[in-house]
Amino acid sequence: MTPLALSTTGEVLAIIGLAVGLVVFGVVVWLLNGVLTPLRRVLADVRDAETAPLLKNGVKGVDQLGRTRQLASGVPDLAVAYMTKLGLPVNTEPAGEVFPERGSTSGLGGFR
Repeated sequence: MTPLALSTTGEVLAIIGLAVGLVVFGVVVWLLNGVLTPLRRVLADVRDAETAPLLKNGVKGVDQLGRTRQLASGVPDLAVAYMTKLGLPVNTEPAGEVFPERGSTSGLGGFR
């Protein structure tokens, strides 16, 4: 008998260990593939975005944005003047808070 010889119990345990190791290896590969698949999709989208013609040519009409903003900023004042001319009631008070602070809510667990 050589020093490397195994008993029958040792051989069975070694085979069971190899089978469990193979199952664990398969699960690890499956999980890694589950993580890498979305990353590959994101990388493909990034590559598509880098080659998009919009990035090369630029967006049309950007040079007109300043003029559009200038014209739009005068609209509220013109609307108030027009409504005043028509004799309609105009509320020129600044708008209140969109989400006002809630009062004390005992036991309701409200946001603070």
